[in-house]
Amino acid sequence: MDELVTAHAGSLPGLSTSGWFSEQPAEFQARMAKLGRWIGMKRGNVICSAGDEADAVFGLGDGLLDIAIPVSASREVVVHRAAPGFWAGEAALLPAARSPVSIHAASHGRLFRLSAAALQRSLRHHPQDWLCFYRLAHGHVNADLTRLAEVIALPSRVRFARTLLRLSEASSAVRMTQEELGRMVGLSRSAFRRCFADLIDQGIVELQYGSIRIRDRRALQREAARVED
Repeated sequence: MDELVTAHAGSLPGLSTSGWFSEQPAEFQARMAKLGRWIGMKRGNVICSAGDEADAVFGLGDGLLDIAIPVSASREVVVHRAAPGFWAGEAALLPAARSPVSIHAASHGRLFRLSAAALQRSLRHHPQDWLCFYRLAHGHVNADLTRLAEVIALPSRVRFARTLLRLSEASSAVRMTQEELGRMVGLSRSAFRRCFADLIDQGIVELQYGSIRIRDRRALQREAARVED
């Protein structure tokens, strides 16, 4: 990881109250809190690249992460912008595994890092913890299958609304430019502009500097539920 600075390790703010980690047993949370350490990140840092050796599991305590999947030898596509509470890197629990995704810091923040070596030692003494990591991997698979099904089956407008809902789960503002959002949704420029303009005209969203604010979440949820036959 580039230009990462070790931060003070204490409790796990941003992780103990949201996401996968917050749903695990208290004993597991306590073990992991002692096992890992906080690491600072700066916007643009490469946390890992697809194909790198998977050597750690980490959780996002503060800031934003972009998750990208390679589609060719020279191109990656950002498929998700992660908010605090997000965890990744469970491939590190498998021998000689490689990271299937690239992860970049989309803002300043900090990560809680659990090294693969430390986790393997802990799991030998506490094999019940494997179930917790299985839940993490299962959650990621479910999320990926849901996005794939949406791309295959749903109209552009519905996909766009659902993406905005996912990105705004932790806040009423999506900290992303129109260009970044358009690439993530995978719509043509004309389709993206049309979907965006419709939501703005209805007062559902509004543009702010460097972000998109959700003004009427219920209306956006209705748009996301309009599945056409």
